[in-house]
Amino acid sequence: MPHPIPLHLPDDVFISLVDQVGEGWFGPKAEAVLCKLIRDWVARQSGAPGLPEQDAAPAAPPEVGQGYQWKQLFLPSGTELRTTFGGKSTYAKVQDEVILSGGAPTTPSRLANASGCGTRNAWHHIWLRFPGESTWQLAHRCRPPA
Repeated sequence: MPHPIPLHLPDDVFISLVDQVGEGWFGPKAEAVLCKLIRDWVARQSGAPGLPEQDAAPAAPPEVGQGYQWKQLFLPSGTELRTTFGGKSTYAKVQDEVILSGGAPTTPSRLANASGCGTRNAWHHIWLRFPGESTWQLAHRCRPPA
């Protein structure tokens, strides 16, 4: 059974990868491309035995339309959002094509400003956890370049 290992990439490398595969987040396509690149690199090294190819195809990405389009960033259905103000966290989740917080539809901007002064930039105050991921990422780090 494979065990995922967290791998930290510089922002520019990550953004280039997800842009190239067209996912907008680190999903099954980006994972497959990154694994192939690493396997190919290892195989080219002198004396390296290489890594076996995986027989199983990566999981299919979410169905088209099942998620929330936040400017240039697509949040697939199941993506969790979190913001904190004054030590209190507020959570939301993408369900189908809307973001729900406390059972009510919201937007990233409204979520970021639900508590507080009302002038917070959602890209810098919302953390995202994509479906199948265990770590939270600050939204602006997931945002593709304009």
